[in-house]
Amino acid sequence: MSQMLLHASSCLLYDPTELHYDFGPRHPLQAARSRALLDVLEQSGLWSPRQLPKLPFRAATREELSQIHQMDYIEAVQLLGKPLEEGASAEEIEKRKLLADKFGFGDGDTPPQPDMHEVSAAIAGGTLVALSAVMGLPDGGIFEDEGQRPLHVFHPQGGLHHAWAERASGFCVYNDAAVAIAQILRQSEAKVLYLDLDAHHGDGVQRAFYDEPRVMTVSLHETGRYLFPGTGDVLEVGSGLGRGYSVNVPLEPFTEDASYQEVLESLLPPLLTSFAPDVIVSQHGCDGHAWDPLTHLQLTLQGIRKQVTFVHELAHTYCEGRWVALGGGGYDLYRVVPRAWSIVWAEMSGQTLPEKLPQAWVDHWQPIWKSVEEQDAEAQEVMGNQPAPMYFPLTFQDRPGDFLTQPRRWQISHTNRLTASLVRHLLLPSSIRQAFPSSQRRSPMAGLFDLLHLRGSATPSRTKTLNTPKGQVLLRDFCPPSLVERLRADEGLKAFARLPEREHKLLLNISKRPDCALALAHTPNGEIVGEVTLAPGDEWWEGLENVYEIAIEVSSNWRNVGIAHSLLSFALELDALEDMIFFAIGLAWHWDMQGLDISVYKYRKLIIELFGSQGFTEYPTTEPNVTMEPANVLLARIGSRVDARTSSSFYNRLLNSSNLSRY
Repeated sequence: MSQMLLHASSCLLYDPTELHYDFGPRHPLQAARSRALLDVLEQSGLWSPRQLPKLPFRAATREELSQIHQMDYIEAVQLLGKPLEEGASAEEIEKRKLLADKFGFGDGDTPPQPDMHEVSAAIAGGTLVALSAVMGLPDGGIFEDEGQRPLHVFHPQGGLHHAWAERASGFCVYNDAAVAIAQILRQSEAKVLYLDLDAHHGDGVQRAFYDEPRVMTVSLHETGRYLFPGTGDVLEVGSGLGRGYSVNVPLEPFTEDASYQEVLESLLPPLLTSFAPDVIVSQHGCDGHAWDPLTHLQLTLQGIRKQVTFVHELAHTYCEGRWVALGGGGYDLYRVVPRAWSIVWAEMSGQTLPEKLPQAWVDHWQPIWKSVEEQDAEAQEVMGNQPAPMYFPLTFQDRPGDFLTQPRRWQISHTNRLTASLVRHLLLPSSIRQAFPSSQRRSPMAGLFDLLHLRGSATPSRTKTLNTPKGQVLLRDFCPPSLVERLRADEGLKAFARLPEREHKLLLNISKRPDCALALAHTPNGEIVGEVTLAPGDEWWEGLENVYEIAIEVSSNWRNVGIAHSLLSFALELDALEDMIFFAIGLAWHWDMQGLDISVYKYRKLIIELFGSQGFTEYPTTEPNVTMEPANVLLARIGSRVDARTSSSFYNRLLNSSNLSRY
């Protein structure tokens, strides 16, 4: 019988069948880690297996698995999970071997295990039920009182993110997260954010939804230059309609807590604002811990706790609390995995984690750990890691003194910061980037904006009345926060943040920045129907003086009445702007094309004509957003008083994408 604890709208879901997912005592992935987890949770009073089950735990069906996995692969998993009949011929043995090799079970990485179809289907079914429950779908159970439906579910046996459609990979047979998400997409119009915090790239989930715009996959992982599976490059951004919805952040080996958290905080809030998901599915592989024998990241449990707390906050900020957490990797079976996943459950269920591990738990599991201590040390040395301090922890948190400061800390953090900056440049619209600046560096032209704002006193904002076939519109530049707060976004103003209320929050954030200028078009009754943002170029343009990016948006309810042309012209009228270089990048996934009923190439022509009317010219460039997508275009206007040296530097940057050299 499946077991679940319902606690303050949260539940921990597992079934005893899942504990048979075990590749043996010589393999890194063993079920002992899950047994140790459940034991420490029970002994700490954080969870009880005696709680009656509330969710209808079941195995995923062949049909549900086939939404992700090929049927011949499923059949091979079923066959290879059965023992060879006694007296099998050499031909039958060879046929079995060829089948294992073909479907990824022959290299020792993911060896066949008894009943692996039944066990793996149970894990996939558990994640499917968990996600369905959070989303209020029938597979998650029917509740007489919807208040009993869990808002958060933790399924620690889930998170097998490496499995492909046609083969096993990386200790993973069926990709439970992908199977669950596929079922949700089939039954609803929900948008899912899949967040992978494992040290290894979440390649299987990414492959499953690489062209799907309703799923955004975000993976923070150790760079594939040194670690399995060798994928997860920044430039893997999705294809077709899914372009821009695969997000990869390859981190440097020996990345520590502070750098990891900095990257998380610079990327996730703007990504979630832009994507507007209905639910978060997070994978909490804890193999990024400094003691893990298979990776080179240097996280501590304090850092992992910050990750989990941050994801919890994001779920409530952006998804009305809907959150499914999965386990995943983690190969220090007794010292790290039980404590790390206890942190996940305590945070999810709103419970306080005790300071000390239960003494009875330590007495039971410490001798087991000691019996494999030498094997762990050897594994660390093989991977090039310094062997971890050989002691068994007595507290849920790590002791700070056990982790030495990395001698290359500054260089590692700087490289990770550059990687995150490139991700932002590639995947976030200008308005989103400006509303969520990754750093507080001051633009070299902030002084000009200070001057235009009369040194912080009365605003120099100009106003203009525009008469349109749909009614009167007021134009105003350099809009102060107090004005933006009094206005509201029209229902059709959602090109960047998908929801009008979030679009309004973006505009408010931009208006508060001293180095940005915000021009608005709004109705007399206070509805914002258009906006133009002038903001310093992001880190991609760092080192160039007087270079500003411009972004424009018009509500879908107010198009084809001349607002875009009039507002853009109005925002660029100031003589002082002749000291600046302005550029705009037209991107298929940054601009709101809904309702236009035109091709991306016709839209490209439309924005060229719009900006061309204000003196912008199309420039050839090796900038990645343009070179990676033929429909994209870079347009620029160089002010009449910009000196030749600055212009030349700008031209050189357009044609020399040195920032991409290491990718």
